[in-house]
Amino acid sequence: MHRKFFPLFVLAVVLSVPALASAYTPWGAVYDAARDERSVGTIAADKKISTGIKSTLLDKDGKLGLAVKVYCYVGRVTLLGQLADEKFKEFATATAKKTAGVKHVSTHWEAPGKADTTAADAEIAAKLRAALVGDKELSATQVETEVFSGKVYLIGMVRSQKDADKSVVHAKAVKGVTGVTSLLVVPKK
Repeated sequence: MHRKFFPLFVLAVVLSVPALASAYTPWGAVYDAARDERSVGTIAADKKISTGIKSTLLDKDGKLGLAVKVYCYVGRVTLLGQLADEKFKEFATATAKKTAGVKHVSTHWEAPGKADTTAADAEIAAKLRAALVGDKELSATQVETEVFSGKVYLIGMVRSQKDADKSVVHAKAVKGVTGVTSLLVVPKK
């Protein structure tokens, strides 16, 4: 059984190295800015917003706070996750709305899934990441993914609507995907 999931684990680790370098090293910050459609100032403001919201959620309830994914692009906050606690959902939404610099808040809540879907979701995410990175015409480094019981959410800021559309096509092509929601933002010209 462990042999079956080891390749997925290795792939997940390899794919997370750029994200880890980005989060913890000075050259990661330069890499983020070079590949992002946002200005360095906007990137910093967005990170401050998402970090502040996540910190407040974790302070309120560590376990529920971990269940909420927080993304921010040009002041537009997206909260998503598998969460049944209505009061915590309301708290998360209110926290995001009152955070300085937030222009808009959208929420996407999924019912808690079956415990046995975690490995399948990780496999879907790994296959999707490989497909996105393998498409040389796509700026895939800007596309984040979350998978809940086979449902894929695409989050990020891409260069064009064409990149957003191609990302959706790639997600729909992955075996086991039950639905795709694109929350990709295209820069206004």
